[in-house]
Amino acid sequence: MKKHISIILGLISISFLFTSCEETYDYGYVNFYIEPDTAEYFNLNLGNRQWEYFEGGYRGVVVFRKNWDEFITFERSCVAQDCDGRLEVDTTNNVLLHCPNCDSKYIYYDGSPLEGSKSRRMLYTYCSFFDGTYLWVNNCQ
Repeated sequence: MKKHISIILGLISISFLFTSCEETYDYGYVNFYIEPDTAEYFNLNLGNRQWEYFEGGYRGVVVFRKNWDEFITFERSCVAQDCDGRLEVDTTNNVLLHCPNCDSKYIYYDGSPLEGSKSRRMLYTYCSFFDGTYLWVNNCQ
């Protein structure tokens, strides 16, 4: 009987080794739309900086224009472990987001961390849809 109990306890211990904490993201409710080609969003137009900050989410939303009809939207919360920083666009090149708290850097094209960053995971991405006139941004369902 003692042998069965020790085997069961051993299996339970091993199962704890192979389970990990689920990675969670800090993000909030987002549901808005804009007309990116209007003067109000001049910075989203091609030939300009092609990004803009918006209220919403947990620490804000940043929208990047990848090309004429494609946009990508990220939560501005840093995803590095034990960091609560708010991401900012690196204005020297407009292609990196960086966290002033932990110095993590992310590529705007897909939100992946730059080599050498404290962060090891991609940014939280909100869903976006551009119909040619309006850009819709919301939580992915």
